[in-house]
Amino acid sequence: VCGCNPPCSVCGDGEEVDFPDALVEFPGQPPIECGVLQSLGFIGSIPVGQCDRLPDLIDEVCGCDPRTPDPTPNPTRPPNPEPIPPPTPGQTQPPTPGRTQPPTPEPNRPPTPNPTRPPTPSPSNPPCDICGEDMSMSIGLPDAIVEFPGQPAITCEKLQEEGAAGFVPSSTCDHLPDIVNRVCGCNLPCSICGDGKEVDFPDAIVE
Repeated sequence: VCGCNPPCSVCGDGEEVDFPDALVEFPGQPPIECGVLQSLGFIGSIPVGQCDRLPDLIDEVCGCDPRTPDPTPNPTRPPNPEPIPPPTPGQTQPPTPGRTQPPTPEPNRPPTPNPTRPPTPSPSNPPCDICGEDMSMSIGLPDAIVEFPGQPAITCEKLQEEGAAGFVPSSTCDHLPDIVNRVCGCNLPCSICGDGKEVDFPDAIVE
C-alpha cells in the first residue's frame, strides 16, 4: 500500500503489457485489469518474491511478448475534383396543386420487456490441489494467509476449497505449489529419528 517495495515490471525486463484492459485472475480473488496490476508494480505495491513469478502467470492474458507493429500505409493523394458547370436557366413552371393526404397514424409499439440477466456460469476448471497432486490433505497451516499482487488476502484452507470447486484455472494451478508450499506448510511432518522418536542430544552438531 505504501510502496515500500522496489518498482516491479509485471511482464519482466522492463516490458509493458500489450492488453491493459484484459482481466487476469488469481485463485480465490476477483479479476484485475492488466493495466491496474502493472501500475501497482510501478508504485512498489508488489513484494519482490511475487514479482519474480508474475511474468509466467500473466504472459498469455496480458500479452507480455513484444508484438510486431503494423506496417505504415503509404500516403494517398485525394483525387482532384471535377469542375461543376453552372446550371442552365429555364422557364419557371408554377407548382402543380396536389391533393392533401390525411396524416398517417403512428403505429402502436408493443411494451419493451424487462431485460433478463443470464445465469451465473458454473466453474469449468478441473479440481486443483494447491499443494500439488494428491497432497490436498497435507496442508499443515490451513489458517495461514496467502497474498497475491493486487488482491485481498486468503487463507490456505479457503484457497484449497476454491481449487477443489473448480474456480482456479488450470494454467494457474500448475504454479501454485511453488507459491504456497512454504506458507501453507505443504510438506508432511518428518520425524528425523523415525517412528515419532525424538533426539536425546539436541545440542549435538551433525556434520
